[in-house]
Amino acid sequence: MIGARRLVAAVGIALIGCGVVFFAIDLTVGEIAGVVVWLAGAVIVHDAVLVPVVTVVDAVLRRAGRRLPSAVVTVVELGLAVGALLTAMVVPELIAQARRPRNPTVVPGDYGQRLAVLWVAIVVLVALASAVIGWRARRSARRSRRS
Repeated sequence: MIGARRLVAAVGIALIGCGVVFFAIDLTVGEIAGVVVWLAGAVIVHDAVLVPVVTVVDAVLRRAGRRLPSAVVTVVELGLAVGALLTAMVVPELIAQARRPRNPTVVPGDYGQRLAVLWVAIVVLVALASAVIGWRARRSARRSRRS
C-alpha cells in the first residue's frame, strides 16, 4: 500500500512539473499574470465568501441537527457546498455574457438558466436523500422499539 501511494505521489508530482513547464513555455508574461490574478481571486472568493457562508449554514444546521439525523445535516451541507462551488465556477461566464462579447460563440448558451436548473436539481436530490434517510431512521427506531 505504501508503494502504491508513493507511485501515485510520484506521478502526481511529475504531472504538476509538466504543467508548470508547459505553463511557462506556452504563456506570455501577461497571460501568466492574468492566471495569477484569477487564482488570487479564487482564493479571495473562497475565503471571503464561501467559507463564511458554509460556516454559518453549518452552525444553523447543527442546531437544527438536534432534531434531524446527522446524515440529513451532512447531505444538506454537501448539497450547499456543491452548489456554491458550481455557482462560483459559472459566475465568470455570467459576467462575460453580461458584457456582450463581440463574438457570441465565445459564451454560448444560457448560463443563468442552467445554473438555476442545477440548483433545482441539487435541492430535489437533497430532499430525496433526506427523505430516504429520515424514513430509514424512523423505520429503524420502530424496529428497535418492538425488540
